Amino acid sequence: MKTTFTKLIALILFVSFYFGASAQSVPDTTRISVGLEAGAPAYVTNLYSHILGASLRIDYPIGRKTYITGTAGYNILFASSTASTAPSGILNVQNADMKTIPLKIGIKHFLIRHFYVLGELGGTLLTNKQAVYATSTSAFTYSPQIGMLFFLKKRTYIDAGIRYEGVSSFYNDNEKYNFWGAHIAYAFNL
Repeated sequence: MKTTFTKLIALILFVSFYFGASAQSVPDTTRISVGLEAGAPAYVTNLYSHILGASLRIDYPIGRKTYITGTAGYNILFASSTASTAPSGILNVQNADMKTIPLKIGIKHFLIRHFYVLGELGGTLLTNKQAVYATSTSAFTYSPQIGMLFFLKKRTYIDAGIRYEGVSSFYNDNEKYNFWGAHIAYAFNL
Protein backbone atom coordinates (compact mmCIF):
# COMPACT_ATOMS: atom_id res chain seq x y z
CA MET A 1 0.00 0.00 0.00
CA LYS A 2 2.80 2.39 0.90
CA THR A 3 4.55 1.80 -2.45
CA THR A 4 1.32 2.51 -4.35
CA PHE A 5 1.01 5.94 -2.71
CA THR A 6 4.69 6.64 -3.33
CA LYS A 7 4.24 5.89 -7.03
CA LEU A 8 1.11 8.06 -7.16
CA ILE A 9 2.94 10.98 -5.54
CA ALA A 10 5.83 10.57 -7.99
CA LEU A 11 3.37 10.57 -10.90
CA ILE A 12 1.69 13.77 -9.67
CA LEU A 13 5.08 15.48 -9.29
CA PHE A 14 6.20 14.38 -12.77
CA VAL A 15 2.98 15.54 -14.44
CA SER A 16 3.03 18.87 -12.61
CA PHE A 17 6.63 19.63 -13.62
CA TYR A 18 5.98 18.45 -17.19
CA PHE A 19 2.95 20.68 -17.65
CA GLY A 20 4.18 23.47 -15.36
CA ALA A 21 6.20 25.23 -18.03
CA SER A 22 3.31 25.66 -20.48
CA ALA A 23 0.30 25.83 -18.17
CA GLN A 24 -1.63 28.97 -17.46
CA SER A 25 -1.30 30.43 -13.99
CA VAL A 26 -3.95 29.96 -11.33
CA PRO A 27 -6.21 33.03 -11.05
CA ASP A 28 -6.41 34.53 -7.58
CA THR A 29 -10.19 34.40 -7.20
CA THR A 30 -12.43 32.50 -4.82
CA ARG A 31 -12.83 28.89 -5.92
CA ILE A 32 -15.31 26.17 -4.89
CA SER A 33 -14.71 22.46 -5.41
CA VAL A 34 -16.94 19.41 -4.98
CA GLY A 35 -15.04 16.15 -4.74
CA LEU A 36 -14.81 12.47 -4.01
CA GLU A 37 -12.47 10.89 -1.47
CA ALA A 38 -11.11 7.34 -1.28
CA GLY A 39 -8.49 5.88 1.00
CA ALA A 40 -7.06 3.17 3.16
CA PRO A 41 -6.29 3.12 6.89
CA ALA A 42 -2.75 4.04 7.90
CA TYR A 43 -2.86 2.05 11.13
CA VAL A 44 -2.28 -1.58 11.98
CA THR A 45 -5.69 -2.50 13.44
CA ASN A 46 -8.07 -4.50 11.26
CA LEU A 47 -11.34 -2.79 12.30
CA TYR A 48 -11.79 -0.79 9.07
CA SER A 49 -10.75 -1.75 5.54
CA HIS A 50 -11.24 1.38 3.41
CA ILE A 51 -12.68 4.90 3.35
CA LEU A 52 -15.03 6.56 0.86
CA GLY A 53 -16.47 10.04 1.04
CA ALA A 54 -17.32 13.39 -0.49
CA SER A 55 -16.14 16.92 0.22
CA LEU A 56 -16.93 20.55 -0.41
CA ARG A 57 -14.05 23.05 -0.29
CA ILE A 58 -13.82 26.79 -0.69
CA ASP A 59 -10.50 28.51 -1.48
CA TYR A 60 -10.28 32.22 -0.66
CA PRO A 61 -7.19 34.11 -1.94
CA ILE A 62 -5.02 36.02 0.54
CA GLY A 63 -2.08 36.44 -1.83
CA ARG A 64 -1.07 35.73 -5.39
CA LYS A 65 -0.28 32.06 -4.69
CA THR A 66 -1.82 31.54 -1.24
CA TYR A 67 -5.39 30.70 -0.24
CA ILE A 68 -7.29 30.11 2.99
CA THR A 69 -9.39 26.96 2.68
CA GLY A 70 -12.51 25.71 4.39
CA THR A 71 -13.47 22.06 3.92
CA ALA A 72 -16.52 20.06 4.96
CA GLY A 73 -17.00 16.42 4.09
CA TYR A 74 -18.69 13.14 4.80
CA ASN A 75 -16.60 9.96 5.13
CA ILE A 76 -17.53 6.36 5.75
CA LEU A 77 -14.91 4.02 7.22
CA PHE A 78 -16.11 0.59 6.15
CA ALA A 79 -15.90 -2.16 8.75
CA SER A 80 -13.50 -4.95 7.86
CA SER A 81 -15.12 -8.31 7.20
CA THR A 82 -12.28 -10.03 9.09
CA ALA A 83 -12.90 -8.14 12.35
CA SER A 84 -15.29 -10.05 14.59
CA THR A 85 -15.52 -7.79 17.63
CA ALA A 86 -16.94 -4.35 18.21
CA PRO A 87 -14.59 -1.62 19.48
CA SER A 88 -15.91 -2.07 23.02
CA GLY A 89 -14.78 -5.70 23.05
CA ILE A 90 -18.17 -7.38 22.75
CA LEU A 91 -17.47 -10.76 21.16
CA ASN A 92 -19.24 -12.06 18.07
CA VAL A 93 -20.73 -8.70 17.09
CA GLN A 94 -19.97 -7.43 13.60
CA ASN A 95 -18.47 -3.94 13.52
CA ALA A 96 -20.57 -1.08 12.22
CA ASP A 97 -19.24 1.31 9.58
CA MET A 98 -17.94 4.53 11.12
CA LYS A 99 -19.59 7.64 9.63
CA THR A 100 -17.82 10.96 10.11
CA ILE A 101 -18.07 14.62 9.12
CA PRO A 102 -14.64 16.33 8.95
CA LEU A 103 -14.67 20.15 9.25
CA LYS A 104 -11.30 21.81 8.57
CA ILE A 105 -9.67 25.13 7.77
CA GLY A 106 -6.25 25.53 6.25
CA ILE A 107 -3.68 27.20 4.01
CA LYS A 108 -3.10 26.24 0.36
CA HIS A 109 0.04 27.49 -1.37
CA PHE A 110 0.94 26.99 -5.03
CA LEU A 111 4.63 26.13 -5.36
CA ILE A 112 4.60 26.24 -9.14
CA ARG A 113 1.82 27.25 -11.48
CA HIS A 114 -0.72 24.58 -10.58
CA PHE A 115 1.02 22.30 -8.07
CA TYR A 116 0.08 23.04 -4.45
CA VAL A 117 0.67 22.01 -0.86
CA LEU A 118 -2.16 22.24 1.64
CA GLY A 119 -2.29 21.97 5.41
CA GLU A 120 -5.58 21.80 7.30
CA LEU A 121 -6.65 21.58 10.96
CA GLY A 122 -10.08 21.04 12.45
CA GLY A 123 -12.36 18.50 13.96
CA THR A 124 -14.19 15.37 12.89
CA LEU A 125 -17.72 14.70 14.09
CA LEU A 126 -18.89 11.11 14.57
CA THR A 127 -22.49 10.67 13.39
CA ASN A 128 -23.12 7.12 14.64
CA LYS A 129 -21.60 7.16 18.13
CA GLN A 130 -23.89 4.44 19.56
CA ALA A 131 -23.43 2.04 16.63
CA VAL A 132 -19.63 2.03 17.06
CA TYR A 133 -19.71 2.16 20.88
CA ALA A 134 -17.76 5.45 20.97
CA THR A 135 -17.38 7.62 24.05
CA SER A 136 -16.98 10.93 22.16
CA THR A 137 -18.66 12.53 19.16
CA SER A 138 -15.70 14.67 18.06
CA ALA A 139 -11.97 14.33 17.51
CA PHE A 140 -9.08 16.63 16.54
CA THR A 141 -8.08 16.29 12.88
CA TYR A 142 -5.06 17.40 10.84
CA SER A 143 -4.49 16.87 7.15
CA PRO A 144 -1.43 17.66 4.98
CA GLN A 145 -2.01 17.30 1.22
CA ILE A 146 -0.26 17.77 -2.10
CA GLY A 147 -2.15 18.20 -5.34
CA MET A 148 -2.61 19.80 -8.72
CA LEU A 149 -5.17 21.79 -10.63
CA PHE A 150 -5.81 20.57 -14.16
CA PHE A 151 -7.34 23.32 -16.29
CA LEU A 152 -10.48 22.47 -18.25
CA LYS A 153 -12.57 25.18 -19.85
CA LYS A 154 -12.45 28.78 -18.77
CA ARG A 155 -12.73 29.09 -14.96
CA THR A 156 -13.17 25.32 -14.33
CA TYR A 157 -10.64 22.73 -13.12
CA ILE A 158 -10.06 19.21 -11.93
CA ASP A 159 -8.39 19.29 -8.51
CA ALA A 160 -6.53 16.05 -7.70
CA GLY A 161 -4.42 15.30 -4.67
CA ILE A 162 -3.06 12.84 -2.13
CA ARG A 163 -3.37 13.44 1.59
CA TYR A 164 -2.75 11.96 4.99
CA GLU A 165 -5.53 12.58 7.47
CA GLY A 166 -4.90 12.15 11.16
CA VAL A 167 -7.98 11.73 13.36
CA SER A 168 -7.70 11.41 17.14
CA SER A 169 -9.62 8.77 19.06
CA PHE A 170 -13.39 8.74 19.58
CA TYR A 171 -12.72 6.52 22.62
CA ASN A 172 -10.85 7.14 25.85
CA ASP A 173 -7.69 5.51 24.51
CA ASN A 174 -4.79 6.14 22.16
CA GLU A 175 -6.46 4.57 19.10
CA LYS A 176 -6.21 6.76 16.00
CA TYR A 177 -8.26 6.70 12.81
CA ASN A 178 -5.60 7.94 10.39
CA PHE A 179 -5.75 7.24 6.68
CA TRP A 180 -4.10 7.90 3.34
CA GLY A 181 -6.56 9.27 0.83
CA ALA A 182 -6.90 10.35 -2.76
CA HIS A 183 -9.00 13.41 -3.55
CA ILE A 184 -10.48 14.33 -6.93
CA ALA A 185 -12.83 17.26 -7.37
CA TYR A 186 -14.51 19.48 -9.90
CA ALA A 187 -13.59 23.11 -9.13
CA PHE A 188 -14.77 26.43 -10.49
CA ASN A 189 -14.02 30.12 -9.88
CA LEU A 190 -16.70 32.43 -8.57
